[in-house]
This record gives sequence, C-alpha cells and structure tokens, in this order.
Amino acid sequence: MGWTTTTSGSGGIGGKILFSLFGLFFAFIGSQFVKTEWQSLQETKAMQQWVPMNCTIETCTAEDYGDDFRLDLSYSYTVNGRQYTSNRYGKQHHLVRESISAIKAVEKTLVPGKTISGYHNPDDPAQAVLDLPTIGSTRSTLGMTFVFPTIGILFATVPWLRRKKKAETKTNQPAPKIFLIVFGGIFALVGSLMLKPMAIDPVQKIQRAKNWSVVPAVVVSSKVKSHDSDDGTTYSPYIAYRYELNGHEYFGDQLTFIGGSSSGYESKAAIVRQYPKGYEFQVYVNPLDPAESVINPKASAGLLFCLIPLIFTLVGIGIIIGGFRAGKGGKIKLNQEQAQEHIVVLKGTSRIGAALFITLFTIIWNGVVYLIYRSDAGLFFLAVFGFFGLVSIGLAIKTYLSLFNPRPVVEITPGNIRPGTNIALRWRLNGRVDRLNDLGIELKCLKVTTETSGHGKNRSTRCVKTPLYECGIFKSSSPLEIPQGALQCIIPADRPASRPGNHNGIEWQIVFSGDIPHWPDLKQEFRFLVYPDE
Repeated sequence: MGWTTTTSGSGGIGGKILFSLFGLFFAFIGSQFVKTEWQSLQETKAMQQWVPMNCTIETCTAEDYGDDFRLDLSYSYTVNGRQYTSNRYGKQHHLVRESISAIKAVEKTLVPGKTISGYHNPDDPAQAVLDLPTIGSTRSTLGMTFVFPTIGILFATVPWLRRKKKAETKTNQPAPKIFLIVFGGIFALVGSLMLKPMAIDPVQKIQRAKNWSVVPAVVVSSKVKSHDSDDGTTYSPYIAYRYELNGHEYFGDQLTFIGGSSSGYESKAAIVRQYPKGYEFQVYVNPLDPAESVINPKASAGLLFCLIPLIFTLVGIGIIIGGFRAGKGGKIKLNQEQAQEHIVVLKGTSRIGAALFITLFTIIWNGVVYLIYRSDAGLFFLAVFGFFGLVSIGLAIKTYLSLFNPRPVVEITPGNIRPGTNIALRWRLNGRVDRLNDLGIELKCLKVTTETSGHGKNRSTRCVKTPLYECGIFKSSSPLEIPQGALQCIIPADRPASRPGNHNGIEWQIVFSGDIPHWPDLKQEFRFLVYPDE
C-alpha cells in the first residue's frame, strides 16, 4: 500500500467562495482606510495655502487626557489690523502624546509671552495653527493603506484564475516550495525584526542600568491605561514622575524596560496604587543621558514575553526548511561516491535536530503560557495556549525518548548497485536492544509523481509517493537474531534505478522498524543509490 500527500491547487468550490468572501471583506475594510486617508490628504493640501504670521503664546499647560496627555494652549495674532485668538495646535485640534516626557518637551518650547510662527487660513483668518502638516507623510500613509485592499482583491480573485494546460504543467511544479520558503522567510523576518526591540534591547538596558545613578523623584500622574482591540481590552500601569539632575528638570514614565499590556485590570491597579500623585521615591537615571530613566531596572518574569519573537523566528526557519524538503520530494543526488566504495556504511535519519528544536519551542511556548496564567488573562486564551503547550510537551517527550532507541549501524556490499545486483546487508544495533519485542527490515523502492485531477476551475494537484517495490527481507522476535545479523537480497532487475526529481523521482530505502513496549517505536530509514545499467 502506498501513502499520498495532497497539496491543493485551486481547492474546492467551497474553499474558493470562502477565500473570496474573506478577500472581499478585507478589501472593503481596506478601502475605508484609503477613503479616510484620501480625505486627510485633501485637507492637508488645502492647508498648504495658509499664510504665515507671528503669534504670541498666552497660556500653555500639559494636562492629563484620559490615557494620554494633552497640551492646552492659547495664542493671539493679528491679521489685517484685527486681533484673533486661537487654541488649535495643528491639523488635529490638540496636541496629544502618550508620554508625559514628550508633551513636556513641547510645553517648554511654548512659554507664555514668547512670539513664534503660525499659519492662518486666508479665507477665514479665525482659523489658525502653530504646526502645519506635511504632504509627504500623509501621502506615505495613503500609499500604505492601498496594501490592504490589494491583498483583499488578490484573496478574492486568485482562487478563480484558470490554470495552465496540463501539457504545460506536467513538469516539476516548484510553487508549493516557493510559497513555503517565502512564507517562512516573512515569518522569520518579522520575528528577527521584533527580536531586537522586544528582547535584545531590554536585556542590554537591564545590564547597563546596574551602573545608573539613583535620583529622588516625585509622581506627577499615575493611572491604568486601557488598550482596546478586536481581542478585547488590555491594561498597563502608567507612572509619570519628575526628577532633577545637575540643576535641570526632567520627566519620565518608564516603569520597567519591558513594555506592553495584558488583560487583568486589578493587577495593574495594584501597581498604580503604590505610586499615588505626590509620592516621593527613587528612580534610576542614565548619567550619560539624564532624560532616560526607569523605576525598576531589574529583570522580571515579564522578560519571558521578550522570547515571543524567537518563537516567530524559529517557526519561520522551520517552515523554510520544510519548504526546501518539500521541493526535494525525497530525492537523492546520483553522485558516484557510493559506486566507488566496496563496503558502504549507510547514514540513517537523525532526530537530534528535531529534538532540540521541539524542546526549545516547548520551553518558550509554555513560558508564555505561564505568563498568561499569571497575568489574569481570559480563560479562552489560557485554554488555547495551554492546549498547544501540552501538545508540545507530549511531542518533546516522545521525540526526546526516541533518541534513546536502539540505533542501527548498517553496511551494504557492494556500493556499485544496479538493477539485478545481489547485495549483502549487515547490521548491528547499539543501545538497549533488549527492549525490542521484534525487528523488521524492509527493502523499498518509491516513485514520486505529481498527479492532476479535475478539470477547469476545479482542477487540483497532489504529490504522490507510491511504493513500486516492497519486500520484507527480515522479521524476527528472537533476542539472539535482533542485535546483529547479515543477509543477502536482490535488487529486482525489472525495477528502475534511482532518479532525482522534485516530483518525478525514484528513491530506494532500507527501513528498520521495531516494537518497544511503553516507548516510542523504532523506525529509521536508510537511503541508498541504485545506478542505471551502463
């Protein structure tokens, strides 16, 4: 019996409709972003015609504004002999910033009584701003929004595109390989780009902060910030403080070097209650850059969240490797090294790399599960992440235990094997051979082909591996015969030689398998080459 691996081409009609509906919805949402940014661009263009003028700052204060900080100001100016007063900062009426240090930096430049440049609307002088928006940034934002409807249109239309004629596609099809490599590359790239700001930089800052100066500070604002998203509301504690160093006043709001937010309001509120407005405490200040400070510079359990980008990177690398392997289709290059040897020691498949990868992935993933548990996250997220955490633990245990299975050492003679050749096979099992209930050895010849089914829009392709020849050449449960042995077998003269090819190859294998009670079973493949007749 053979086994098949199916790679969908176009997919069924239901899958096409689902993809198209998703794409149309995505394109509609994206078009709304495009519409909003287009209107914003037209407004920005109109404001470029506003006329410069001098204005005098009357008042300017930074105030709490919900989760952020807002600059409340007023200024006066004169146009055509008439005096006006305005409190509009820029395109958006008020200047709003998330951090107090950012808003305070602007406040220091707008001292009451200071004369600065502004702009007024020549058609309506009562409209004025201090900061004129730039067209370049608005155009860039507009250009980025076109990505979303474009992706949506692709999702909606690609499944319905007609494929080329079968005669044109009967050769190797690298599309699945290319897709996996590109997708894995994007996944790994995103993870690696996130790795520096989310993991490397915080760790480096934690190390450098050990030598920072300790300076008295006072809390000027403390609150729990909320962050709404499609997955619900998350929260983060926010502590803003003021401190002085070398006669200069500074503002900071960095609680730790690990940012971000999570569900669970009460745990964040408990932190905020420790820092009420007016509370005096000590902060750590970078002596080389006094504007940089932090309340708690030590590492905490939150540092494990920084490993999330590593998961993305490892998964991406795994997908890339899978893409290359998928493209190979199990082929073996027909080099002449084996043919030049009289006795050939076959190399079996190794599980060490897989064991290391799944172990590292399991540690990181379940570390994230623990943090979700500690962060008072919802039961749904904990259940989903916890389920996959348990699955990864099971896979890691199984893979790790399989490393301690008996390991076959296999030799074949001669190396120059051709159809009809009589080969001598010798084996020796290293390790706990006594745990094996039995041992089986098979000789296999596999053909790898690409098959197409359906017609027109319903056409699909699949990669099929079908045994052309299967022969059990050894089977025993005797403790005396399992540890080592020798036998002879013939490569059938009517079977093909090894042939490389992504989807049209021939592969020869010797497969060792054995039953181990209460343990992962033994199964290891040894590939070898059968050369064509001269």
